[in-house]
Amino acid sequence: MGKSVPTYREELDKIISEWSKFKKALRKEERKYFEELMLNAKKHGSAAQYQANPDPMESIFISILLEHQKALARLERKVEDERMDIGYLSRPEKEEDGSLDEDHR
Repeated sequence: MGKSVPTYREELDKIISEWSKFKKALRKEERKYFEELMLNAKKHGSAAQYQANPDPMESIFISILLEHQKALARLERKVEDERMDIGYLSRPEKEEDGSLDEDHR
């Protein structure tokens, strides 16, 4: 009888279990970040399963990176919104000799 191929989620659960000693060795405040990384890896389980990569760690890393990219984009939008709210003013331009532009003196 043939072996069944484990799903991405099954592989991920196995990997998380294998990293339990690492998690225990982290400082308490760092453990929550480790758990967040693993949750991020789970968020894209369907896409990872569809990819069917023989190395599940690649799908884990891409899933985590994708969530980080989304968080970065949200922060960039928030910073831009804050700049608009305060009427962000650009810094004065400097001339080649290092002096301030006439309009900004």
